[in-house]
Amino acid sequence: MFTKLTDTNKAAIFTVLVLCLAVGAALLIRFISISSDPIMFSISSCTPTVATLIMLLVVTRDGYSKEGWKSLGLHRLGLNVWWIAFGATLLITVAASAVVWATPLASFTWPEGGIIDPIISFFFLFGITVLWFGLAEEIGMRGYLQPRFMSLGRTRALFLVGLVFATWHLPLIFLAPVQVDFPTGNLLLFFPCSTGPSWQRASSSGT
Repeated sequence: MFTKLTDTNKAAIFTVLVLCLAVGAALLIRFISISSDPIMFSISSCTPTVATLIMLLVVTRDGYSKEGWKSLGLHRLGLNVWWIAFGATLLITVAASAVVWATPLASFTWPEGGIIDPIISFFFLFGITVLWFGLAEEIGMRGYLQPRFMSLGRTRALFLVGLVFATWHLPLIFLAPVQVDFPTGNLLLFFPCSTGPSWQRASSSGT
């Protein structure tokens, strides 16, 4: 349809599209009263992939060539920089946990029934999160959006992708039933706590 768009124009269209899809998904979840978190997250997480398909097959029609699909980077694992993404995330998690444990807000409680079941549940949920939720989000955010922003410079590209990624979460939090799990009462605390990790994940993943 639009074959002469610049990369920044493609990024801008994708951003508007993915945010509109996020709002639509959240409203759909609310309208049909879905209360299961896995189902809610499944619907919401697929919106970046859907936006990518619309861009490739309808808007720019780049998807009708091998180079169009190759631009998503799915053929490259990038193992040499995995340690940065995992390391940065782990460092922030440890630092945040240390701050909380240094206050009276946290206390250790041994799980009822032992720790085996929680550990199994953790790895099961981690696998689902990485293989389904994570991949569905990253195909759009990292595979499609980030390369189109790179013409603005690496730092700006990572910042903008992180900003879009953080904003993309907000419709699900504010419009869908999942909002009951978040401390939305105090916006001064909520926005840094919700957008900060999202921005960090997006920027570190793009390293």
